[in-house]
Amino acid sequence: MDLSVIPECYVDTNLIETLVPPNRGYNHQKGCGTVTKVMQEHFADNFALGIVDKDKQELDYLKKFLLVLAKGNIELYKHNSRNHYILRVIPAIEKFILYNVDKAGINIEDFGLPADFDKFRKATKMVNSKKDEKFKTLFRVLRDHQLEDFNLLTNCIKYLLAHPFNADLEALKAL
Repeated sequence: MDLSVIPECYVDTNLIETLVPPNRGYNHQKGCGTVTKVMQEHFADNFALGIVDKDKQELDYLKKFLLVLAKGNIELYKHNSRNHYILRVIPAIEKFILYNVDKAGINIEDFGLPADFDKFRKATKMVNSKKDEKFKTLFRVLRDHQLEDFNLLTNCIKYLLAHPFNADLEALKAL
């Protein structure tokens, strides 16, 4: 089931693996378009959960989805006819993380990460950010602050993994 969860970038993968640890590892892909391509080509008749940022360019595949839930900085979409879901983090992951750091009232530099946005963004784009313990520690602290965005992201993923083929949209809306 792990491979059917498809995060789009390195730091997204780290975040999702920290919030909802996989058995083996999630199916990391590079870029939103690649995530939706993998969903369509490799999981056409199966469950798939794509996790993407809201990019400047809209995803064509998203036109086949219905918005199920929009709370805080998280949107959840369900495909019209497949067991495909897209969790969209708004805005891009770097701003999402920094927004929640600010909301929690913590100092990002305490985690060995730069407070300067451009330097922070660069750190999130590095290949090693996928396994970087500094990010994992930050994500655990943010999770422990019971922030709405982190709770919702965690609960959506856990619910969909527990109900890949029989998810109740009303139950998802109530998360």
